[in-house]
Amino acid sequence: MKFLTALAAAALATTTSAFAPAPSQVHSTNRLADLQTNHAIAIATATATATRSPTSLCDMLTQTELPQKLYFEKTDREPAKVLGGIKIGNRKLTVVTGASSGLGLNCAATLAKTGRHFVVMAVRDVEKGKRVAKEFGMPEGSYVVMKLELGSLQSVRDFVFNLKAFKSNRGLDNLICNAAVYKPTDPEPAWTDDGFEQSMGINHFGHFLLVNLLIDDLAKVKGSRCCVVGSITGNSNTVGGGLVYPRADLGDLSGFAEGAKKTRLHG
Repeated sequence: MKFLTALAAAALATTTSAFAPAPSQVHSTNRLADLQTNHAIAIATATATATRSPTSLCDMLTQTELPQKLYFEKTDREPAKVLGGIKIGNRKLTVVTGASSGLGLNCAATLAKTGRHFVVMAVRDVEKGKRVAKEFGMPEGSYVVMKLELGSLQSVRDFVFNLKAFKSNRGLDNLICNAAVYKPTDPEPAWTDDGFEQSMGINHFGHFLLVNLLIDDLAKVKGSRCCVVGSITGNSNTVGGGLVYPRADLGDLSGFAEGAKKTRLHG
């Protein structure tokens, strides 16, 4: 009897082990369970995110991903000035960016005082532009100050819209791209509203868009000019962030003489 009982127990153990999952199958089963658990967590997270209001999501993105804005279209966009043709008269129409300080201000004031140019001072701070124009003795009726934030491509488009509304169908005689930022000692980069590093976005990309949007207006005028300023050494009010001082040393101008010789030789 004992022998039969032992034999039955052995047979049961053999039968049970035969239908039990192999070790690899157990591992696969556990992995499947883990995947199902992770999937459930992902669904729960997505559901929780989806239930957030659009406002809270927008606030989160603004705080964690977007740079500090330089231009707010709803509040910073100027109303278009019109009937500028009457003010401009027969004078040349000249746009100067960054005209509230440094080379830009001196250029704008000098052109306005000749009586041959009507100057559009394209600046970040309109109130400052108006103030320094008076301080520099720019004659009344020789200029207009307009908002232009080159760190925002939308601001560039808004400026061009306002300029065209102001001047109507007449062409543009001169476009002087002078505005720029130069911060070589800043430990952290700064960004434009469009996500570009500021010295690239303001000095280059903003002006590139500006020129492209005004190229047809320049083409309307025979002998029109687009001038791109590229010198920090001309400003007496900056020290280049403490690294490059505004002292230009041109020597005896021999470089210009050599350049002229090569131009004559090679056409």
